[in-house]
Amino acid sequence: MKLFNIICGDKITCLDELHFAGKEYFSCEYNKKRAEMLEIGVKVNSASEVVIKQFNKIVLSLVYDADMDIWYQKKVKWIEKGFNRRTDGIFGFNVGGSFEVEAIDETGNLFDSVQVNITPGTMSIEEYKSMQQEVRRLFEVFSYDLTENKFDENNLLSRVQIPMFPLQSFNLIVQEVAAIVNELVERPEIELKTVVKKVNVKDVRKWTPSIIIENALKQQGKVVALVNEQVTDIRENKMLRNIIEQFLERTISELMVEKRQLKLFQEEIEELKIMISHESSSVVEKPKQLLIVLNNDCLLLQQRIEQWGALKVTLDGLLKLPMLQVESEQIEETHLFRMHTYYSEIYNLFIQYEKLTPDLTDTFRLFIQVLLKSPTLYEVWVLLKIIQQFSQWGVNPREFVDDIEKKYVKPNTQSISGYRKQFKLQDKPYDIGIYYDFTFNFLEKEYRPDFIIGFYHKNIKKWAFHTLDVKYKNYSAMKNGKRDFYKDLKKSAFRYLTELFPSKDYLQSASLVHLDAIGGHWNAKPNLSEKKIDQHKLAHFVFSPDNDKNLQTYLKRLLHEGSGYFNCCPNCGQEKQGEILNYKEITRYKRSWKTLYKCDDCNELWVANFCSDCSFKNRNPMTDYEKNIRFNYPRPLLKYPTQNYNVQVGDEWEVHCPTCNCLSYPERPYTFIDDDYNGPNVQYHTIKKFRYS
Repeated sequence: MKLFNIICGDKITCLDELHFAGKEYFSCEYNKKRAEMLEIGVKVNSASEVVIKQFNKIVLSLVYDADMDIWYQKKVKWIEKGFNRRTDGIFGFNVGGSFEVEAIDETGNLFDSVQVNITPGTMSIEEYKSMQQEVRRLFEVFSYDLTENKFDENNLLSRVQIPMFPLQSFNLIVQEVAAIVNELVERPEIELKTVVKKVNVKDVRKWTPSIIIENALKQQGKVVALVNEQVTDIRENKMLRNIIEQFLERTISELMVEKRQLKLFQEEIEELKIMISHESSSVVEKPKQLLIVLNNDCLLLQQRIEQWGALKVTLDGLLKLPMLQVESEQIEETHLFRMHTYYSEIYNLFIQYEKLTPDLTDTFRLFIQVLLKSPTLYEVWVLLKIIQQFSQWGVNPREFVDDIEKKYVKPNTQSISGYRKQFKLQDKPYDIGIYYDFTFNFLEKEYRPDFIIGFYHKNIKKWAFHTLDVKYKNYSAMKNGKRDFYKDLKKSAFRYLTELFPSKDYLQSASLVHLDAIGGHWNAKPNLSEKKIDQHKLAHFVFSPDNDKNLQTYLKRLLHEGSGYFNCCPNCGQEKQGEILNYKEITRYKRSWKTLYKCDDCNELWVANFCSDCSFKNRNPMTDYEKNIRFNYPRPLLKYPTQNYNVQVGDEWEVHCPTCNCLSYPERPYTFIDDDYNGPNVQYHTIKKFRYS
């Protein structure tokens, strides 16, 4: 069975074969060639029926085209209520996820099958695979018990409190297995296997009537007979291959994650160096200390990456051994694994490896496999990355895993749609709430944003909610991409902001997250209605496996600007006492100042300021959540050494006022992109420069 890209017009045009990666095919949604949308066709001999399955259920039956000898999905068109309609899902065009393509013979039996993964059109195959690996890994990471001895200083980073796999213990296990396998190569375990083979008549041990007849008729000196051969493709070698494949999968997954983390740290180091070079000595004390922490973490990661690379070479070499050129088989405790000197030792080492991994039930692992084939895999990945960031602020990710296992790990469940949870934080002034694909009913209308993230203010007992909606479109590559972007922004952000909880003033911002790197980010203009929307209430940003730092910046903005906790550390979420600088009492009711915040635990630094051009003009006044002072004070304008969300400014340490586009350093010119979407025809303007007070 082979899968091809096809164009379905007046006749079927068969193009090139889909990308085949060893055991499965890969394609993507909205794939184009010759300005035509591509679909998927199946070529297979002697099939009477070809069906498409997802989650073990038939979702589509293909139609056979005799002229091209290919199976494809036939589009159905009809008129309904005066409008032209057609089939919603077209295989290989606008349907994503993982599917099984099965060929059925005349007797109704399955005789051939293959898996195809259809990725989002804006994501490469490599990104899709890495996203699958990270989803599987994050579920494991969230299940770890960090009090165990295996998580020593070599398996923890200082900058982010995320456990890393116990590499030293794993390395010892792999080296011991490799040594034993090399011993087995010298003295392989064999078994006799009866096979059908053409042999010389003199080698026939047992003559049967069929052999006698064949020899008499053909007189070739050779006949087809049953012979016993010594073979090494025993069950234990098939299981041994499975063990080594698991080791290799673990190695590749951890290597990928640690390389990505190293890249993020290196980018943060470069931003810190720029900030340090531009600021006074009193301000750069914490950034300099943070720079030391980051450099130490980078050194640890580089050492680990080198070890992971060496392990990959070792494991790749083992899988190329002739003894292991067999199909892998599920691991069981057989007689050889119990009694044989070498195989029993390998089995014991595999048990040691399993103790390094988190204790997830087989049912839960199967559920994860289902999620990896889901068309909403990207949304699941975003949810897990949100939980990962919140774990820095005190959320216990084990609670999340326990919730999923309790509520969703059931037969015929293929998603975690409808998940909601309020995480109660003991040492923070807020709790955190998360809703995923949850339906809200309000005034006889249903609203279902992909995510709602909430901060519950314990003192005033009130929520500050923020919606985040996922979009898969490649706006920058679309003919009318900018128009479609504004359409999605209005439907999936502005609509929530103006209609969801309007009387209670719960919703503080609405954003889109997408995969379109060229489309850019951050701040969308509030010009979609006559209704006044403050700046930074609408936003969009790109987030993908290859571009994954924006989510952290977005959540930092929700904490500080969106929910009013600008005195909480953006790394650990703890409240910190700020230092008042440049205090001025202008009138009885008007004052101005800067507040410098530091976190000794994380070596973080951030500054709350306000714009002198906008102050006292009642622009962007603080909400009820933020009023911890008695007089009218514009909301703080926050700036950070790295990962500022005002990315229109070239120097990341610099920040401009989103209301009047003023700068704090008049001597620094910069170019402001006067657009919230980096599609075609973006207008660039040089902005006037003013000083923050």
